[in-house]
Amino acid sequence: MKILFLMVVIMLFSTKDLREPVVDGRFYPQDPKVLSKEIKNYLKKAPKIEEKERVLAVVSPHAGYPFSGETAGRAFKILEGKYYKKIILMGTSHTSGASGALLADYDSFEIPGASIPVLREYVKKLSKEEGFKISNNAHTREHSLEVQLPFLKEVLKEFKIIPMVIGASTTPEDAFKVAKGLKEILDEETVIVVSCDFTHYGPSYGYIPFRNEIPRKMKELDLGAWNLLNPESAEVLNAYVEATGATICGEKALMVLSEVLPRDSKKHLLHYTTSGEIIGDWENAVGYLAGYFTGKGEKNLEEKKFYQHKGSLNEEEKNYLLKLSRATLKAHILGEGKELSEVLQKLPKTEGILGISGVFVTLKEEGELRGCIGSIQGREPLYLGVIENTCNSATKDPRFPQVRGYELPKIQIEISVLTPLKKISSYREIILGRHGVYLHKMGRSAVFLPQVATEQRWNLEEFLSHLSMKAGLSKDAYKEGATFEVFEAVIFHE
Repeated sequence: MKILFLMVVIMLFSTKDLREPVVDGRFYPQDPKVLSKEIKNYLKKAPKIEEKERVLAVVSPHAGYPFSGETAGRAFKILEGKYYKKIILMGTSHTSGASGALLADYDSFEIPGASIPVLREYVKKLSKEEGFKISNNAHTREHSLEVQLPFLKEVLKEFKIIPMVIGASTTPEDAFKVAKGLKEILDEETVIVVSCDFTHYGPSYGYIPFRNEIPRKMKELDLGAWNLLNPESAEVLNAYVEATGATICGEKALMVLSEVLPRDSKKHLLHYTTSGEIIGDWENAVGYLAGYFTGKGEKNLEEKKFYQHKGSLNEEEKNYLLKLSRATLKAHILGEGKELSEVLQKLPKTEGILGISGVFVTLKEEGELRGCIGSIQGREPLYLGVIENTCNSATKDPRFPQVRGYELPKIQIEISVLTPLKKISSYREIILGRHGVYLHKMGRSAVFLPQVATEQRWNLEEFLSHLSMKAGLSKDAYKEGATFEVFEAVIFHE
């Protein structure tokens, strides 16, 4: 009885919390010997690169090995023979709409023939930081991390992982918080592995922005995103994905990576292909990319700085914003990202472009209004407001149908950059042609830009009557009980 009791006690105290594999036998071989042989074959096919600088991060796909194994082999080849003990393994969540990093708190991740230990002390440490939380449920059926482990085992032998997936609702602000926590645990024995499949094209993925030249356009779309993946570029990358609609499965993890990378890091593209090229089916196709980053690994622990717009723009800044809006319009309507990526790569780091400001984007077709949406209050850097409101004006103005591709050559773009709102005591203080007006009454509101009165040749009474009706009020509603805020605008157009 004593022996039996001791055995039960030992079993209770030695029970480990294991994350069992869920895609073995489907995404990769279940037999350990077959799996090892297949991984070695992928690594053997990959060109050997004599990289003398420190490898900071690797980007690898997470599809089934028949589709993305060769691309993954090229990514992990760069780690072969190197010494990294701590792997920050960062993937995407296919099931959770949460924001931030969802950590896995297991003793180990199991794969055929091996057990990959988890650095639980780091998991618990990070879970106390803003932007992180433990959620084993997010990992139970998730494959984006699991498929990386057989490759890591083959090239590094002994290592431990800090596993996390980045939730689908993660914003650039969330990415800043996660990156801040990760920077605190980086050292020379650490490498980041980001699991990411690129654009998913076709009816199975609900994404068909173009129907011709699919191989070229997919590649341009994906490399457009890759070319924007630079240190401190989460906002830019997010704006590109939002504008193009690119269905990148892992863009939130890439956003976090961009905020972790030191400013001196260098980017290296190893390989790009698609499932279409591999199996010859372009009706539904997925992009796969292998790349890595090198550098000294110096940490940038400075907080992001934001500042109000200075209220003026020079001609170079105006021209840039018009080019940005035009490239955004093309990307949003046609799904072609090359031009937008190229414009964003040349983003001026000036106060005029980066300052926070309200902005409206107006689309006209042969002189007639085709869409106009904006933000009165500044919530984000001006260039982001231009991208967002270009997209909204083209597809979300309820007064008009969505802009179609054939209309693009006939569309003219006008941008209005707003000064902060100023409350006035009477509508009689409004100066037509100079002031834009924001009217509030009975829970309703409406806004007219300064140029509206001039373009429509309205007097003050006509201007305010139309503004009242735009708010869903009677035409005389402005005369009593309404409040007014005015603003001015820097207005420029193509």
